[in-house]
This record gives sequence, structure tokens and C-alpha cells, in this order.
Amino acid sequence: MARVRYLERADLAPEHQPLYDDIAASRGGLPPNFKALLHSPVASARMAVLGAYVRFETPLPARIKALALLTAAREAEGDYVWAMNQPQARSAGLGDDIINALRERRAPDGLAPEDASIVQFTLELLRQHRIADATFQAVQHRLGDAGVIDLLMLIGYYHSLAHTLGALEVGPPPGVPSTLSR
Repeated sequence: MARVRYLERADLAPEHQPLYDDIAASRGGLPPNFKALLHSPVASARMAVLGAYVRFETPLPARIKALALLTAAREAEGDYVWAMNQPQARSAGLGDDIINALRERRAPDGLAPEDASIVQFTLELLRQHRIADATFQAVQHRLGDAGVIDLLMLIGYYHSLAHTLGALEVGPPPGVPSTLSR
């Protein structure tokens, strides 16, 4: 049970209802995470804009996005982010072997080098708050400077979202099992 009530459009002040509409339009409806976050409508709208960019607009390949976001969710023990993004990760080509390695904290060991570099980059950022030169250069060579920035924004967004939802105790919606074991 979430620590805050999930808000509907009618719960918001009239001047904030367009923010609800914008978030819902960008996602095909308003997911439970934003129904909790809308207690601060302007902050939620700003977060939604960044989320829409890293999810739908960044030119990063879907596989890279999936590797980074699942790694960030796992590091934050973010059940909601983990559970809600597994279908997209599978669509991006991540098999159960890779998803399980991320969940069990075995990655990047055993991953193909191109996948391992993305996971390593994410882990170094989130665990050491720095990225080793060799790791940074490998990812920079692969993605370019703009790609590195997009990757950093994606990691920051999903890690922040996972922590925020964890603090609010927002779990996956009914019928969406979380396979994230602590």
C-alpha cells in the first residue's frame, strides 16, 4: 500500500489538471507511479518530461536503455521500475539469462562485452559515483558524447524514480508481479 493516496484528475486544482492531461497523453494513460507523484504536480510534470525523453525520444538503442534502466532499478531495489520495464527489456532483446543476471547482481560477468560495458558504466556511477576512465572511454567510443549524456540522464532518471517510489512504497500494480528479490 502506497504511503500517499493515488490522485485522479479531479483531485487536482483546475490549474494543475492540464499537467495530468499532458502526462497521461504522453503515456497512454496515467500510470500508478504518477498518480502518487502528482501530490506535487509541477515537479511531477517536470519529471515526466525527462522520463518521456529518455523512454521515447533519445536515440539510444532500446537494448542499451533496457540494460541501464534495469541495472539502475536493481541498484535502487526499485520494484515498480523493475517490474514495469521488464516487458520492454524483453522486447529490446534482453533474454531471461541477462535479466536474471541483473536481478541476481551477477552482471556484468558473463555478458557480451557490449552489454557488459553499459552495465559496468551504470554500476560504477551508482556505486562509486565516478566512472573509471577505461569504462567511460569504452562507452564514449560506442555512443559518442551525446549518447553518453543521454545514458547518464536515463540512469539518473530511473534511479531517482526507483528511489522516490520506494520511499512512497509504490509497488507494481495488481496483476504485475515483481520478480525483484532483495
